[in-house]
Amino acid sequence: MPVPPPPLTLAVAAPAMTLPVGEPGWSYEMKVDGWRLAVHVPAGMLQSRRGVDLTARFPEVLAGARELGSVVLDGELVAYGPSGRLEFASLNYGARRRAVEGVRLIYVAFDLLAYRGRDLRDRVYRDRRARLEAILGPRGGGTVQLMTATDDPERAVGWISAEQAAVGVEGCVAKPLTSRYPTRSGRSGWIKVRYSGDTDAVVLGVLGPAERPTALVLGQAAEDGTVHTVGLSTTLSRKALATLAGRLRPLPGTHRAAGIVGGLPGGADFEYTPVTAGVVVEVRADSAREWGRFRHRLSVTRAKTPD
Repeated sequence: MPVPPPPLTLAVAAPAMTLPVGEPGWSYEMKVDGWRLAVHVPAGMLQSRRGVDLTARFPEVLAGARELGSVVLDGELVAYGPSGRLEFASLNYGARRRAVEGVRLIYVAFDLLAYRGRDLRDRVYRDRRARLEAILGPRGGGTVQLMTATDDPERAVGWISAEQAAVGVEGCVAKPLTSRYPTRSGRSGWIKVRYSGDTDAVVLGVLGPAERPTALVLGQAAEDGTVHTVGLSTTLSRKALATLAGRLRPLPGTHRAAGIVGGLPGGADFEYTPVTAGVVVEVRADSAREWGRFRHRLSVTRAKTPD
């Protein structure tokens, strides 16, 4: 049975705090910081996670995949800067700017959905991965490469670290060897664990009433000492709210937040109430940043005691 035309439903990995390291029957893959992309060679199309056609933006990826034959791949598009690290923001550059700044695009495939006209999504992951490895081989230096994977849980845990996050490895995805690729819901049985660490941020404003905010607009100081908006918090826990009690003093008027990465669903602008500067909170954040801002919402642990 041939694979249907795009857009396809792509598998979703459920977030988790820890990997299933004590259980047999799992494979572990690096989670790299890039754009999710399905490459559908028979249709001549690159598809984003949400089904957007990105073929015209990255024609070299489709050209590289065509060298493998009639394949449909799932994977991650990443950008390597001159430093050798992954640079998520560089994926937004046009081809000319990438060339000028020495940015190289690599498509890292982690699943094979179809090959030579046959839909493989009903095959178990173990078989799909083996076929993908056979097709790609080592292929060092090519536009299409194989995602690093292991059956060693200790090695997998090592990918969830500050050192790995610094070069663009966000964490690890664990996949049951007997899982089949979903065709409708996206539910796959995969789980993902991102590296996260503690950092400090200053409260710039609030959503909702200052005495019991639903979320905080957060900032951090740049090298020149000025404070810039870096993200939006998740819903505050009772413990975090208790440490903030009576410390947030609203200022007159409202501000509009435009283009805050990790903001409201859909990236919509929103208005918030600014507060008097000086309240610093400890937050838990992953390594995903773009243009100096956190791409995902931040979890507030507590307000820090003034010095």
